[in-house]
Formats: sequence, C-alpha cells, structure tokens
Amino acid sequence: MLPSAQGHEAELKDYIQIVKKQKWLIALVAFVLVIVVAIASFRMTPIYKAVTVLLIEKVTPKIVNIEDIYGTGPADREYYETQYKILASRSLAKLVFDELNLWKDGMFAKSADPISSFLGHLDIVPIRNSRLVNIGFKGADPLKITKIVNALAKVYIREDLERRLTSSREAIERLSVQLDLLKDKVEESDKALQDYKEKENIITLPAEQEKVNSFIENMRKEKARLEAETAEMEKRYLPKHPKTIRIKSEFKSVEQKIKDEEKKILGLNKKTIQYNVLLREMETNRELYNSLLKRAKETGVSEELKSTNIRVIDAAEVPKSPISPKKKRNIILALMIGLIIGTSGAFFVEYLDNTIKTADDIEQFIGLPFLGYIPNTGKEAKKGIQKDIDLIAHNKPRSTITEAYRNIRTGVLFSVLDKPIKTILVTSGLPGEGKTTVSINLATVMAQAGDKVLLVETDMRKPRFHKTFNTIVKEGLSSVLVGEAKLEDCIKATDVPNLFVLVSGLIPPNPSELLNSQKMREFLQGQKGSFDRLILDSPPILTVTDSAILANIVDGVIDVIQGGKTEAETVLRTKQKLTDARAHILGLVINNINIRREDYNYYSYYYYGKSEEKNV
Repeated sequence: MLPSAQGHEAELKDYIQIVKKQKWLIALVAFVLVIVVAIASFRMTPIYKAVTVLLIEKVTPKIVNIEDIYGTGPADREYYETQYKILASRSLAKLVFDELNLWKDGMFAKSADPISSFLGHLDIVPIRNSRLVNIGFKGADPLKITKIVNALAKVYIREDLERRLTSSREAIERLSVQLDLLKDKVEESDKALQDYKEKENIITLPAEQEKVNSFIENMRKEKARLEAETAEMEKRYLPKHPKTIRIKSEFKSVEQKIKDEEKKILGLNKKTIQYNVLLREMETNRELYNSLLKRAKETGVSEELKSTNIRVIDAAEVPKSPISPKKKRNIILALMIGLIIGTSGAFFVEYLDNTIKTADDIEQFIGLPFLGYIPNTGKEAKKGIQKDIDLIAHNKPRSTITEAYRNIRTGVLFSVLDKPIKTILVTSGLPGEGKTTVSINLATVMAQAGDKVLLVETDMRKPRFHKTFNTIVKEGLSSVLVGEAKLEDCIKATDVPNLFVLVSGLIPPNPSELLNSQKMREFLQGQKGSFDRLILDSPPILTVTDSAILANIVDGVIDVIQGGKTEAETVLRTKQKLTDARAHILGLVINNINIRREDYNYYSYYYYGKSEEKNV
C-alpha cells in the first residue's frame, strides 16, 4: 500500500476504480468458485423428501361421555411434545422396520446402528399455531421414502389406538371388580334396612310420626283450654267444689297424655335416625353401583368403536424433485460469495500493492513533477526486438508512443522557463525500468523538433547503444576520457536528422572515477556550445554511484519508473539519492504502461484518440 498523503482520503470513486482495475481477478475468483460448486452440486447424489401431514387432537373425540376414564390429561404443550417424541422414538422406528422389513435394506443395513440411521433421515416439524405436524423422511429413493413415511404414520396411529384400547380394557377390568364389590354392598345395605324395619315393626314410620305429632298438638291445645277454665273456676268456686275438682282432674289427664305421647315420639325419632342411616347407605351404594355400571357400558362401547384422536390429513406422495442439492441456489450463492471474496481479494491486493501507477500517485506520494506516460510497445515488446523499441520514435513517428515522447519533451522544455535545460541525465532507481529506451526516443523527438542533440551513453557497465546504432564499441566516451581517442572521431551521426550519438566505448575498470573526473565536466561544458541538447543515459542510481556523480553536474535529471512495477519505496529512495547529490529533478516518467488498464483511461482516451486522428 502506498504511503498516505497528507489530507488525502479514499473516496467512493477510488473504490470503484479499484473494482474496475481488478475486475478480471474478481471475475476469475467468482468463475472458479461457481465452477467448483457447480461440479460438486452436479456430482452430489440427489436427496428427496416425502412428507405426511398428521392432525393430532388434544383429546379423544367425544363419541361417548368417557372423559373420566383417562382423567384431565397433561397440558397442551407437554402433550404435543410427548407425541413428537413418540414419533421420533426408537421403539416406533423398530415397528416400521418390522412392518417394511427394513433390517436388510441397503439404505440402513450398512450402518452400525440402523435405527439411529433411520432417525437421522426423519424430520418432525410441527406447523405453527395449529395441531398439524409434518412428518418428513429424506433419502435418495423417492418411492422408498414415501412408503417409509406413510408406514410410519400408519404404525403411529395403530399404536396410539392400541394404547387407548389397552387402557379401555384395563379400565373395564377394574370397573368389573369394583362393580362386584359394590353389588355386594348394595345387597348388604338392602338386607340391613329390611331387617331393621322388621325388627322395629316399622311399616310407615313417617306417617306414624305425623300422627303422633298431630295428637300432641291437639292435646296441647286442650291443655291450654283446661288451664284457662281451671283459673276461671278457682275464681268462681271454692277449691273443693266438684266442678273445680273435675276440671283439674281433666287437666292432669291431658297433661299425662302429652307426656306419654312425647315419650312415644322420642322413641320414633330414634328409630327414624337409624332408619335414615341405613336408607342413605343403601341409596348411596345403589347410586355408585349404577354410575359404575354406566361407565363400564360406555367404556365397552368406546372399545367397540375403536376411535382415535389422530388421523392423516395428507398422505405422502412420491416427490418429483429433490430437496438437495439445490443447484440453482448453490450456483447463485457461489457467484455472490465469489464476488465478495474476489472483491475482498482485489482490495487486499490493492492494499499490498505499493507500486507507482499514475500521475496522482507521483504527486500525492512522491512529491515530484510528472512528465508523462509511455505506453508499452505491444507486439515488439512481446517479440523482444529491442532495437525496434529503442528506435520507435524514428520508425513510427505518428504512433501513440511517439506522441507520448513528444508530450514528455514538452514537459521537459517547460519545466524551467528562466534557464535553458541543455544537459539532461536520464536515470532510474533499478535496472529494467527502460531508461535507455527513454533516453534514445526522447533524444529522437527533440532532434525531430529541430534541436541538434547529442545522445551520450554514460552507462559504461552495460552499454547498448552500439547495438541500436550499429557503431564500433571501442570508439566511445571512455576512450575520450582516458585520452585514447578524439571526441570528433567518436561522435557518430545517426539515421535521425540532427541526432548524434556517443557510445560508452570499451568498459573501463573504474567507470565512477572517469565520470567524476575533470575531463567529464570539461566534456559536458564544451559540448553545450556544439549541441542544443545533451541527453545522458546513465546506470541505475540505486545500484552504482555513477548517476549520482553525473546528476550533480547536469542541468536536470529525469527519473524513469515502470508503471505498476516500481515500488514507491524505490522511487522515494531514488529521490533522496538525487536530492543528496543536489540534482535538479525535472520529473518522473512512467514507462511501459498498458493504456487499456483502468488506471489509464483518461490517457488512453486522449493520446490514443489523438494518434488515430493522425493516422487517418
């Protein structure tokens, strides 16, 4: 990632630019993931699912009134959770195995625990806010799983009915025992009541009580009348008067009768209490017997009807399409995930990429002027024809690349207006950046503009001019500096009008000492009067000191970097090296760019279009 520039923040357009730039990486990741997922999905064994829908009522339908046989039962949730556990129980699964003879079926026989394997294919899914439940069974054979899930529902209903019938039979047996006991109690209570009535000579006890009570009431009225007459006689006659004695005698007789009858009624009350006790016991036993007898009859009817609270709403049908793999969904998800991963990878690659690619990178992160782009040379670069690349400005003067060199030439000429730039050093941080090609073609377009240009090869370690211009190696700059040859004999004219070349000559043992000599300074100073421009091709400044030496004695330095390959750290180190040498840096040239990349859209539009117009 490039060093951050002060005040520079990433914007949406920067992110869009990254996506556009890395679109092939994103597309490749997405494509590979889609292909892998698609192959895996098509190679997977299709899995089908058959579903039966059951209705499970909370209680048995009320065909007869037998709620009390089973009691009130558990709460709804507990009841249904229990049913779901029964549906997924090993015991029910074993019954299905027996029903369909699945013990030797290849779907389960290979498993160490066939029942667990069976339950692993089973899905019990209650339908929300209803008493319905989906019973699903998954497998590779649609017909087989349909038979299995329907058999499971059938066995479940049969077992539930069997449990209920068993409960009914047990209830009938318990009721029969209780009926026999109650029958004996009823007979005993009837006999006890009858024996008591015979013993006490009770025929109509309530009528007798009513008769006695009525007699006592009449006697009490007679007593009250006699009591009033006695008081009247005592006032009118003497106590021993016959009438008084007769009235008193009648009063005492009535009073005695009342006492006798009260004793009689007390005896009747005692008999009534005992009678009522025996009567209530007899009636209670008879009611219990009748109620239990009714229950026994209802339970018997329920057993005969064989009703259940569970039934199949929708039997499973043979599924026509698999539930997995969902090929379309998998491919869509793979595409989405691939795009996400690819985009993330693009941003990660961009994060790791600290190379210089655009003019904005130079201005924001390096802080040097930008002179221009140079597109790659396409087919010539692929074929490796170095001579054609070096002379492209001469051989193809109307090409996009030549136009780029002219643009750089303009940038160099206008970089300093108050002082003419006559000696220009072309260098780079590391080898392979294209500085030699830039030197030759920049000198060519300057010569084409009418300047008399001397192209000097100061790279005495890896010279190349002699191959490009077909000159003799031994006649060059090194020979002039050591005094073995005359300068005028070493400067050669080229096929380009106004362009002359001075090759490096034989490789000396001490190139740095020669370039740092007084003769070198005199050579440059002397040629300023003979040529309008001197273009010096120098070695990479970070590998040897030759360029730093020359940078101090020329009018300006051009640094060549390779777009998208030269790291920002290398450019910054080159800048520091030139700054330490007190060089006048004219600017940077970004070489060997692909104008069709997203980074260079504007450049492609401007220069490519301009070149096409020239070629019309």
